[in-house]
Amino acid sequence: MGTKTRSITAPGVIELGDENNDAVVWKRLGQEGVDKAVELWSSVNSEAAAAAKGAWAGVKPAHKVFLSDILASPKRNAFLRKWIPTDITYVSFIGVMHLGCLLAPFTFTWGAFKCFLAMYFITGCLGITLSYHRQIAHKSFRTPKWLEYALAYCGALAMQGDPLEWASSHRYHHQHCDTPKDPHTPYEGFWWSHAGWLLDNEATIERVGDRSNAQELAAQPFYRFMEKTYIWHIAASAAVLFALGGLPWLVWGFCVRTVWVWHITWAVNSVAHCWGSQEFNTGDLSRNNWLIGILAYGEGWHNNHHAFEFSARHGLRWWQIDMTWMVISVLKFFRLADKVKLPKEAQMERMRFQPTQA
Repeated sequence: MGTKTRSITAPGVIELGDENNDAVVWKRLGQEGVDKAVELWSSVNSEAAAAAKGAWAGVKPAHKVFLSDILASPKRNAFLRKWIPTDITYVSFIGVMHLGCLLAPFTFTWGAFKCFLAMYFITGCLGITLSYHRQIAHKSFRTPKWLEYALAYCGALAMQGDPLEWASSHRYHHQHCDTPKDPHTPYEGFWWSHAGWLLDNEATIERVGDRSNAQELAAQPFYRFMEKTYIWHIAASAAVLFALGGLPWLVWGFCVRTVWVWHITWAVNSVAHCWGSQEFNTGDLSRNNWLIGILAYGEGWHNNHHAFEFSARHGLRWWQIDMTWMVISVLKFFRLADKVKLPKEAQMERMRFQPTQA
């Protein structure tokens, strides 16, 4: 089979095919989109489905994601499968971090809780949403290099991978959003889109292992250094927190904060692709979800983001709270950020769903 391609042929329509142009039009939005999803993701033995999504071994019968119209058809069982050493390492580390959270009630102090809040902002907002996502992955704005690297270091402390790995993987998500090459589409199940993809290294690396889409980052010594020494910075941050505040700060500032930021970040991939509203016709499952918008510092206005990937602002309406955009605005005010990209009103109007006639 030829190499898969993806293109938008009309608003809300995605064309999947191979290099011989044997394409299958897949419209997902509205009832027609649901019907087409049923056809492609349930009829796993059909020729059309095989052409659209490749050879999927061990697919379960399709099922609906709870309280949504999304039909999920996992490529293979999330747990009853071959587990490679990397998978075991990841699940062990993630499990230990969650177990560490069980100590939270017994180690609570107001100082530890303030440490949690500070680290939540430093790693979640400054690190992941502002640096990793909007600046590094999407180039939505520019800062002096010293500030770019400092913010990226905050992202590394969130324990979601080094900057190069994170940005590269995320770019693949947008390139192949909610198609079989997407690393974390809910079409493979809610659990897969939330965290399952992180625990199946073999399947995920097949989709995002090529880092050639982030060559401008790989060309910079700082990002290569962070890639090679990443784990040591994590260990150092835990040691510093313990030295400053003992066990309470280690539990609240390291374990609880890390798990909290993990699940909020993962929820952008899962919750914000399953539940919420769609103002813009993006041709994928991205939704605006107000709860994730608040908890993830503006990332939950996800349909807005998928409509305008380049935009430094995700909360495009006045009532859509976007803390990350507020921080970027402050940086811009102090002339620490420039080339800030925003969609024009005409662009938004073209992408916006038009009201249906009664």
